[in-house]
Amino acid sequence: MKCPNCQHEQDTGKFCGKCGAGLVANPNVESQATAAPEPAGYNAAAAVNPVPTEPNQHVEKVKVQSKQYWNYFLRYFKKPGLIVDQSADQFVNALITMGIFALFFSLAIYKNLSMAISPMDDFGDFFGSSQSLMPSFFSVLFGTVLTLGFLFALAAACIFVVNKFAGPDESFKSIVTSFGTLMVPSVALVVLAYALLLISSMTFGNLMLFISLSLAISVMPLYLVTALLKKTTKSFDSYYAYLTYIVLFTVGTFIIMTVFFDSTIGRYMDDLNELFYFF
Repeated sequence: MKCPNCQHEQDTGKFCGKCGAGLVANPNVESQATAAPEPAGYNAAAAVNPVPTEPNQHVEKVKVQSKQYWNYFLRYFKKPGLIVDQSADQFVNALITMGIFALFFSLAIYKNLSMAISPMDDFGDFFGSSQSLMPSFFSVLFGTVLTLGFLFALAAACIFVVNKFAGPDESFKSIVTSFGTLMVPSVALVVLAYALLLISSMTFGNLMLFISLSLAISVMPLYLVTALLKKTTKSFDSYYAYLTYIVLFTVGTFIIMTVFFDSTIGRYMDDLNELFYFF
């Protein structure tokens, strides 16, 4: 402690032992004595204003893509026909739409199979048979998605061929974009169908399922052919253009569905025959 009057220093006491003046504690010494040492690497600014952690880039990208797709879905659900003239930058969203349709359609098919085959499994259990006729979920998913993919590709290819002869020479990518986007109403219907099947509303659920598939592979492609022919009409008559599409798609669909039924439904029918033969 230092006397402010005569500058005499002493360790203790309230008054100077030399001149009797009141003593004042040295603020620098006191602060140094009472202040706790800071740990190594301590940053006061960082403690007051911590740096926010950076968000996961993949999560943020998924959020942005989801928001963009939702805006796309709402826009073309209200006015799907706009895509015929605005198909330049919606190719990825169109593929996502076809994928969503195939996924929910597969879920609906699996639900129908489970409702139809479960009583047969119970019947087999009654007679002591432990063999289940129910296919695995992934086999149904793979078979249905693959079949729908072939049908969608076939429809787009047939439209592309007709477009080359009678339409405005749109690229295959542009046709696929229009095709996928025009399926937005079908996606809404197939989601509704699956929701109805989940609550065991089999009649209305399968009705919505049939309508959604009919729109996707029948009504909508014909609308797209019409919209393309309205853009540019070549020497090839539009009536024969319609007939060409219908013939090509019908033949192709017959081949695809024959292969599909032989590899899936036919195998299940053989299993059923073996089961009843066993009884």
